[in-house]
Amino acid sequence: MKGFKSFYDEERFGLYEGVTVPLEQPMIEFEEEAEPELNSPKRSSGNKKYVVYVRNPKTSNVSKIEFGDEKGGLTSKINDREAARNFASRHSCDTKTDKMSAGYWACRLPKYAKSLGLKGGGNYFW
Repeated sequence: MKGFKSFYDEERFGLYEGVTVPLEQPMIEFEEEAEPELNSPKRSSGNKKYVVYVRNPKTSNVSKIEFGDEKGGLTSKINDREAARNFASRHSCDTKTDKMSAGYWACRLPKYAKSLGLKGGGNYFW
């Protein structure tokens, strides 16, 4: 066909950093998103008091887990040993092993007390 230009004409392509690229499509460079710090609870800006990011072992995706009372509600009494024992018993903290559950992180709150700005704490269940 006379007068018909192929899609692959030189006019529609250009050279960009040594690679031939189509000119009708804009070049967009994406920055990789920074991965949040994993397995380290932080104060939340959402509905719950705390948030932790955990990598799901089944899918390799990072999940956001929120735990703790709703903001403005109860306070954690991690220095009261009787309250700690009652909490651990009520929530079966000794059987929680799934890092993908909020209960796992709630039971281990005293371990992260200093990084969360809480007084007391230690390496024990509530």
